[in-house]
Amino acid sequence: GDFTGRLIGSRLADALKQNVVVENRGGAAGVIATEVVSKATPDGYTLLLSSSTTHGISPVLYKKLPYDALKDFTHIGLIATIPGVMAVNQSVAAHSVKEFIALAKSKPGTLLFGSSGSGGPPHLMGELFKSVSGAPIVHVPYKGSGPAVIDLVGGQIQVMFDGLPSLLGQINAGKLRALAAVSAKRSNALPDLPTMAELGYAGVEGGLWYGISGPAGVSQRITDRLSKEIFAAVALAEIKDRFASQGAFVSPLGPREYAQFIRGEMNKWGPVVKASGATID
Repeated sequence: GDFTGRLIGSRLADALKQNVVVENRGGAAGVIATEVVSKATPDGYTLLLSSSTTHGISPVLYKKLPYDALKDFTHIGLIATIPGVMAVNQSVAAHSVKEFIALAKSKPGTLLFGSSGSGGPPHLMGELFKSVSGAPIVHVPYKGSGPAVIDLVGGQIQVMFDGLPSLLGQINAGKLRALAAVSAKRSNALPDLPTMAELGYAGVEGGLWYGISGPAGVSQRITDRLSKEIFAAVALAEIKDRFASQGAFVSPLGPREYAQFIRGEMNKWGPVVKASGATID
């Protein structure tokens, strides 16, 4: 998120001849920062790096949320998507998704999948995989992806489903084995890795995404200008290459399409959250 915000922010600063300040407001998986923007003056000067967490999952995860993901925002555009990947510890006796499912079913409840925390994208990618494949794996939540990856490499857990940047270094170092891309298409960073759909597990798609949103009421003129400049930025070969270095795809969508995309993500993850029993009060 910080990488995306600073990269796009610097391009907007050049295009708009304005200083763009990136302010990190941590806490509650982005809910605190999102609430601040939802209540800001809708003049185009306060924007949010909206994400798969703040606008895709949190609206269907939290029983009470201090914002409405659609009504309280002017959605300006989707910037990029980061594919998910399924990776296992090298000691796991499975070299394909099919073999992994068979192994899990032969030892129900013994294979552990780690995540960055309950209800986050990595957790729900794993739950989606469970629901489609029937693999009886057990979730182990961590406080962030970093500690989970350490335990995956160490063998304390056997599998993770996470955004590619969290796992790519260990995959390339040979410490983890990638089994499938949890995305609509293959990643340029791992071009030989098949997607779940290619392997016969349609619908197992996840990962992370980032866009730009403002508070509700930003004028059409300002929205169109910001959207235009974001599109111009992500069309640059330099920006595409920077995202590709992180295993991400530039995925520009305009204001109306981005709002529809957010609605679709909420509809997608709602049933997964319900089936998994994940809740955050």
